[in-house]
Amino acid sequence: MRGLLLFVLAFANLNDIWSADVLPNALLPFTLIREGNVDYDEFVFRPSERGSVTDRLDSEAYFFRACGVSTATAPAGTSRSRGGPPAPGPSDRVCSVFPPGMGFLALPFFLPSVLSGAPALDLAMLLRVGHLAAAFYEVLATLLLWAVLGRIVSERAALGLVLLYFLGSSVRTVAAQALWQHSGVHLAVAAALWIVIRERPLSARENALAGLALGLGGVVRQTTTLAAAGLAPWRDGWRRLAAFAAAVAAGLVPLLVFNAVAYGSPLEQGYGVKPFGTDPLAGLAGLLVSPSRGLFVYEPWALLGLAGLVIARFARTTRGPLSERIADLLFAWLVALAVYATYAEWWGGRVFGPRFLDDLAPIVVVGLAWGVRGGWFAYGFMRVALLVSAGWSLLLFNAAALVYDQNTWDLLPVNVNDDPSRLFSWADPQWLFVLRRLADGGARAVVAVALSLLALLFLARLEGLIASRRT
Repeated sequence: MRGLLLFVLAFANLNDIWSADVLPNALLPFTLIREGNVDYDEFVFRPSERGSVTDRLDSEAYFFRACGVSTATAPAGTSRSRGGPPAPGPSDRVCSVFPPGMGFLALPFFLPSVLSGAPALDLAMLLRVGHLAAAFYEVLATLLLWAVLGRIVSERAALGLVLLYFLGSSVRTVAAQALWQHSGVHLAVAAALWIVIRERPLSARENALAGLALGLGGVVRQTTTLAAAGLAPWRDGWRRLAAFAAAVAAGLVPLLVFNAVAYGSPLEQGYGVKPFGTDPLAGLAGLLVSPSRGLFVYEPWALLGLAGLVIARFARTTRGPLSERIADLLFAWLVALAVYATYAEWWGGRVFGPRFLDDLAPIVVVGLAWGVRGGWFAYGFMRVALLVSAGWSLLLFNAAALVYDQNTWDLLPVNVNDDPSRLFSWADPQWLFVLRRLADGGARAVVAVALSLLALLFLARLEGLIASRRT
């Protein structure tokens, strides 16, 4: 019932939030089963056909690349991402730039359409089924995180933190809305946390399973493996550490095989040699405090969650296996922050909020739970800070869930991918634009709010019944 109600919340906003990024993931099951390969040639038109073909995708679209080395000799006819691989040549096989993990996960959901002979380029079908798959895996991730939180705090506190994760971060607005990689990343990270975050010492098998989960998450998005920095058994000797690293590597094997088949080399990957040359200070400022992407602007409660990870490290009176593992999670977050701070497109494209850093939102929520457990938010200023910051995030992300459209603020008056300096302007931040658009939501937004509140009411009632039965 918990899962069902969370699933309802993923659809109750009644607003289609998606981007063209999700199309290659949605089409992978079709080409795998119908064609027995991983190229997208059957779905594209070539540069010479531009203007005369409208029922296929442009082979030079930013989410496509050559399967191997491009033979293109002329500039692409469409804009492409910074530092990404060149567009396919006129006769090159066409592959996706994205890793295949979400396409693999979505395969069971698209299987009926694939086997029934439904047209692959039915955009409505691709988006609806993709939404279904993304919501399903995000709900699984949330339930695993819920189980982890239940080991740290009371049932009531765990419910509040789960709802903050689901409704007060990019989960409902991005991860659960379309077939981006985020739900798969959250599933891998939450699964690893579920294995590792325990009061007792871990077995070698449990350590290896956590590493395997993160490795498989790397098939969805390579940076998922960065979480290994915070989940590795650093204190258990080199044998355990080596076994953990081997498990991470084993989980990555499907990605290496796919790369070899698609691009001709297991070490090649779809994104190409993306530049990591952004000024780290500018990247850090953008990721953390920029008005239109900053984590601490959209999710100020994350600062409290990170403080909880620090508390777990230095509060000697509560030191033990659990606190040590929670403290180590800070390393995972810091490594991811350092990597994305130098990334060419640190802002994550046209999207609402701190897209990349929210991949590790489960870790930050665990830190927040540790702070709750220690009584840091029980009274006084800290309690007010937690409630106000959580309320702010819930307001922003649920407004976006109702009315956000990536073809408005993100494109007008200029595409943020072409001019990311706009992300630092306080004159017209993205979140303020979305709040102003709430009035334009009309009857659809009113119904969506009512459905969301009804789902939350049922969830609260369910938790009340569970608590009463246990007492």
